[in-house]
Amino acid sequence: MPAWFKVPTPIGNYNPDWGLVMIEPDQYGDNDNAPLLYLIRETKSQTAPDMLRGTENQKIHCGEQHFAGALGVDFRVVTTADDLP
Repeated sequence: MPAWFKVPTPIGNYNPDWGLVMIEPDQYGDNDNAPLLYLIRETKSQTAPDMLRGTENQKIHCGEQHFAGALGVDFRVVTTADDLP
């Protein structure tokens, strides 16, 4: 995600690593609809929360609550680019 894309959290700003934004065409194939955030991925060497630094883990948790909890966007922590989809 670009550096300007930040989610404010109580611990500081959270900037996820990957996001996929799509524009869903309407029934006629036109792309006049607003962009839709499709998924968010955070890449880390470990996916276990207890293996991450405290503030890092807290920011990821806040990001998950923001994207998955509030917006219904697919959010996952992954270890390799192969896990991105």
